[in-house]
Amino acid sequence: MIQAVLFDLDETLLDLNGDLFLEAYIDALAEFMPPLMAPDQFRQALWSAAASLGPAHPEMTNAEMIWTSIGAQTGHPPDQVATRVRAFTQTDLSLILPEGGPVAGARSAVESAQAAQLKVVVATNPIYPPEVIHERLRRAQLDDIEWDAIATWDFHSTKPYPAYYVEWTRRLQLAADECLMVGDDYFNDIPARDIGMQTFYVGAPLTGIDVGPSGSLIDLATRIRADHTSGQKT
Repeated sequence: MIQAVLFDLDETLLDLNGDLFLEAYIDALAEFMPPLMAPDQFRQALWSAAASLGPAHPEMTNAEMIWTSIGAQTGHPPDQVATRVRAFTQTDLSLILPEGGPVAGARSAVESAQAAQLKVVVATNPIYPPEVIHERLRRAQLDDIEWDAIATWDFHSTKPYPAYYVEWTRRLQLAADECLMVGDDYFNDIPARDIGMQTFYVGAPLTGIDVGPSGSLIDLATRIRADHTSGQKT
């Protein structure tokens, strides 16, 4: 039986293009890096560092991997890079690509899962600090939800690698088949089923691809309520 629902964020709960947001975030962060380093130097180093995040690196978090890689490329100690990046998180993050709102059915799906006594988590790609993720949850009007866990840059892998989903099972202390991953990106979210998780696809139709169980968040909320009423827990 399902015990936890893992929700992707961008374009699943939040109507915001995740790629455009990432570009805007990096641009804003780069412009904040002086006097430690020039914006272009930081951008180049950060994109290079991001390439190393996917495969599991249990000895270091994603954040530590980024700081260490940027430090090695630029000659700045990782702790200086970390301090500057953390300072940026205290600025007005609402100015980063100031768009986005809740996807239809987002709150209903989350609250239906909670009503069914399921754990609910934000299973976004863990490349951001907590403050940036909370800003996007605010735009989705879900920042008041009592989430059981939120993926941030303290993870040790990224989507779509199996290690990311395995880490979730460990954090939730659940078997893979007790978890339901909900997302709009077939190539990043649906690979959760490769480790045995159940999935629910809420993205655009894909011709010739078996996305498995799918529909809207409203459909998901209805399914969760029906299963809870019947005692099946989805």
